[in-house]
Amino acid sequence: MSGETSTHDAERTDRSVADGTDRTGFVPAFGQYFPESLVGAVLLAGLALVATAPFLEPLTQLEVFATGFYDLFALQMFVILFWVLSAAVVEAPRVGAVLDRVADALPTSQRGIVFSTAVLSLALGWVNWALGLIAGVLVGQRLCRRARAEGTAVHYPLVLTGALLSLVVANQGLSSPGALLMADGSGVANVVAEDAGSVSMSSFVLHPVNLVSTAVFVVTLPLLLVWLAPSEESEIEPLEERNRVLEGSIAETLSHYSPARDREDWRLGDRLENSRLISLATVAVGLASAGWHFGTGGALTLPWLAFALVVLGLLVQGPPMAFREKTEDATRWANHVAIPFLLYASVVALLTEADLYGPIGDAIASTGVPGAASYVVAVVLGLLVPDPASVWVLQGPALAAADVDLVVSLIATMYGAGVSNLWLAFLFAGILSIRGFDWREFATYAAIVTLYVSVVVLGLLLVF
Repeated sequence: MSGETSTHDAERTDRSVADGTDRTGFVPAFGQYFPESLVGAVLLAGLALVATAPFLEPLTQLEVFATGFYDLFALQMFVILFWVLSAAVVEAPRVGAVLDRVADALPTSQRGIVFSTAVLSLALGWVNWALGLIAGVLVGQRLCRRARAEGTAVHYPLVLTGALLSLVVANQGLSSPGALLMADGSGVANVVAEDAGSVSMSSFVLHPVNLVSTAVFVVTLPLLLVWLAPSEESEIEPLEERNRVLEGSIAETLSHYSPARDREDWRLGDRLENSRLISLATVAVGLASAGWHFGTGGALTLPWLAFALVVLGLLVQGPPMAFREKTEDATRWANHVAIPFLLYASVVALLTEADLYGPIGDAIASTGVPGAASYVVAVVLGLLVPDPASVWVLQGPALAAADVDLVVSLIATMYGAGVSNLWLAFLFAGILSIRGFDWREFATYAAIVTLYVSVVVLGLLLVF
């Protein structure tokens, strides 16, 4: 069957080249808008080697750097699954059909599109990063296309900014990678914060700083973008064909699978691979297992989230082969985690071996406002580390070593990682190449959003 699948993939590639698009589907096309993190990981590793040089012998440095990833290898697998399975669930025709209906119900004025795209992205991003980001981009592009057909000019860069706002709150909600790491008291949390115990998801999600800030941002950040929107009298650069990700409807754009053989030629293996009954039976078993776990007081942790995403992925993708193909496509989302995480783990090993996490934690605690200090450190660190889970893996041990409130520090760190991702999504994703959207415009949008988010988050951290 693998040969048949390869033939199918080749046929898809040939079609894309023939029609001039030179892409094999939604994920490869959208992948050009996502940051490349290996350069940042190499730079961070170099800084760690320099910082630990006074405390470690060269051979010890080399040994720790070369073998440090072993301690966090199991954790890396779950982080990769978090990215891949989240995308596999969202990038499904059934999800696209729902988003099409949502887009049809939204207004097509410029301010209406900017506001509704931002609200949708923020609200869905709180549930899951992929749901907020992908839904925001695709719904925004569909609304821009409708507006253009109706003769309404819409400044697309601002719409795209609204979609990217999901990154600000994506780490604060039900699938926060940092909170999920700390919710696992059986081992994962101990790797990140030894002897610190675990932090329950409820204490994280329902913390006043988290609840209030998220509610404020979902309402006010879209209004901020509307305020930044150019007037209707000004010259507006619309969505260009070269920047288009959407093909047809959203459901059609997310439709990625067609069997390699015609139904008439199916063999037993083809029928099993494309049997929706097998998927439904697997979903039923998975739901029963999850129901038993959570019904008996089990916690939501990163492994259990990955399990739930597998069940949801099979449910929305349909045939088992469609889910398999989508997970293969979705591995592109994990490119910035797979290799860079090995370097992140080596950095953790170096700092641990050099006993530097204690002094770093003491320095953060000595500021008197460790939550605010954690936020600032995460913003800076996040510019080199796009994966929020990895930001917490790198920063968490220092906070655990200090006598600080881990929940507040975790909230601050996750917000810092989100703000950094907002900048990275522009700077490294090629978005500055969009016509009509130069670096000065980006700097204006990103700086204003960053300043506003920082004032709200730091203010709430001081109050609570």
